[in-house]
Amino acid sequence: MVYSMGDGGLQARTEGDADRLDAVFAALSHRSRRDLVVYLAARTDSPRMSQVAADRGVSPQLLNKHTAALEKAGLVRRVGDGRERRLVLDTMALIEAQQWIVRAREYWTARLDALDSYISTMEDDHDA
Repeated sequence: MVYSMGDGGLQARTEGDADRLDAVFAALSHRSRRDLVVYLAARTDSPRMSQVAADRGVSPQLLNKHTAALEKAGLVRRVGDGRERRLVLDTMALIEAQQWIVRAREYWTARLDALDSYISTMEDDHDA
């Protein structure tokens, strides 16, 4: 995902970039899905779906629902292992979201610094 700073704020290079970022934030907006990402990040293996459901105390159907949202966002992949599927965390989408957050913070920090400078100038002019 490529974003640049312009006068209108952060702009996606393509509509696809914006859609991918929307999907990541939508997927992470649910606590259970964030917990699932943390669970997968803490593991050194790629657990089977049945193991994840048992460990997390959720039904396979509910796990499938949350996994589908994370998969759509590119945060996880389901990998076949015989009749079972394993969950694999894909950190690239998280890295791209983090990069967007950093750029947004830089953009707004610069804008707020400029506003602070303007206000200070106005106060100095008023005091003079």
